[in-house]
Amino acid sequence: MTLNIKNKNHLFWIANALGWLLYGIAMLFFFGKGKIPDFTSFYLNFITYLTGFIVTSLLRYYLRYIQKKIKSIILISITLIITIYVVTIAWYLLDVSLSYPFWGKEQIIKFSQKILTFKGLIKRNYAQFFLLFGWIALYYGIRFWIDFQSEKERKEEALLLAQTAELEMLRYQLNPHFLFNSLNSIRALIDENQKAAKSMITELSEFLRYSLLQKDIKLVPLNRELEAVKHYLSIEKKRFEEKLQIEYNISDKAAEIKVLSFILHPLVENAIKHGMKNSKMPLKILIQSYLKNDILYITVCNSGKWVENSKVAGTNTGLLNVQKRLENAYKNDYSFEIVKKDDAVCINISLKIDY
Repeated sequence: MTLNIKNKNHLFWIANALGWLLYGIAMLFFFGKGKIPDFTSFYLNFITYLTGFIVTSLLRYYLRYIQKKIKSIILISITLIITIYVVTIAWYLLDVSLSYPFWGKEQIIKFSQKILTFKGLIKRNYAQFFLLFGWIALYYGIRFWIDFQSEKERKEEALLLAQTAELEMLRYQLNPHFLFNSLNSIRALIDENQKAAKSMITELSEFLRYSLLQKDIKLVPLNRELEAVKHYLSIEKKRFEEKLQIEYNISDKAAEIKVLSFILHPLVENAIKHGMKNSKMPLKILIQSYLKNDILYITVCNSGKWVENSKVAGTNTGLLNVQKRLENAYKNDYSFEIVKKDDAVCINISLKIDY
């Protein structure tokens, strides 16, 4: 999840406080050789690292300011060196002021005069100087890493949203097309058989119910997808009667696997449109699916022949939409194949399943 400003602030305060605490403990054991210090030594060390924490906490706001105002790398480098020099002096003076009860006045004045020159600063406070240098380097390193990760997450989120929007757009292209054909089928049947027309309206309403309930769901079990297809085929069966024969061959394991919603319908619709123009009657439709080695295989076949550059409305659009949706959702973990036989046309899909 991308870090917001509030999270970044919390992270900084925790990291800065913990860093100074661990550094102080490490120095205590390193120079004190593991011995418990007396009160004076403990107080002086505590003040040094406490003032270091205060100075670096304030320094953060200045670093954020110059990062926004100065764009030249050379100018930023010069500014940072001067900043380290000034902050080291400020840190030392603050440390000395709070440690005054344990230091002699003359000694404080003597040390303060020495650090006003760069040579004196390096000689007396080289540790603080390079410690601040390291702190700033670490600060920018962590900041750039967080910004990089945040930008990466934003790009991934934007890509995901774009892919989701495209998937939705492609899916909704199918529904109006199906509705148009279904209404035409019902219209053709009303004068011939009102009872059958009413039944078709019921089947259509069930399909639309599925469509509305699944509008925010990308993946559904294959058996639910088949239910929607069966509503569609029921409408077409009433229309074409003995001219249409349908066969299902779905394994129990395959039926439970989740697939893209509305992925079967355009294949079946294409099979009927294409087959009714090029097949001997009755048109035979086969829908089968099985699971093998974590790969789901789906096949939709129709009797008849494949006609290149078919002028049947929606044929190319439906198959193209299916391919685009599969590519968007599964990347390289799918295959889409059109098998053209002398007496049949089959659409074969294979999907790699991640449990």
